[in-house]
Amino acid sequence: MERSETALARRARRAYERGRLIRGLARAGLLVPVVVWTGSWCPHPVLGLVCGAALVALTAGFLWRGQVWRRAVGPGLAAGLAPLLLPLLMRGAGEVCMGEACWPLCAVSCVGGGLLAGVLVGRRAAALSEGRATFLAAAGMLALLAGAPACALAGAVGLGGLLVGFAAGTTPAVLARASA
Repeated sequence: MERSETALARRARRAYERGRLIRGLARAGLLVPVVVWTGSWCPHPVLGLVCGAALVALTAGFLWRGQVWRRAVGPGLAAGLAPLLLPLLMRGAGEVCMGEACWPLCAVSCVGGGLLAGVLVGRRAAALSEGRATFLAAAGMLALLAGAPACALAGAVGLGGLLVGFAAGTTPAVLARASA
């Protein structure tokens, strides 16, 4: 009798996990049109498709995993809209000059988009009572993967600007929460 109850519990657990995985894959599948769209204009199509595939896979994995990982999906994807859309809107806008140095506005918008994404993710992470580091890592990965193809329009400078902006945006919220 004991063996059949154990086997039944094991089968029920597998069915439960399979259902969670299927639901996560279905919801992450909604990102596929965005990935295809991104791959159509990204100057480095392989980068766009790799980032997009990672975005879909991580989204499905986080939704399947649940808990803090699942709660990070919405804020991470929403925060990723800023670095995805700002460089696209600014790519033909010219340059910003300070003294002798000039940068394409597209590259500057990568820093701004990363900063905005970092602030959004950092504030949400700082508001959590537990799982802040996990939330920050999960939401941050999604936001950065979403924005990377657009920041590739400005080359390595744009991608570096995205990372610097994101780090600058998350730092105050994380430090404020750590000192409290």
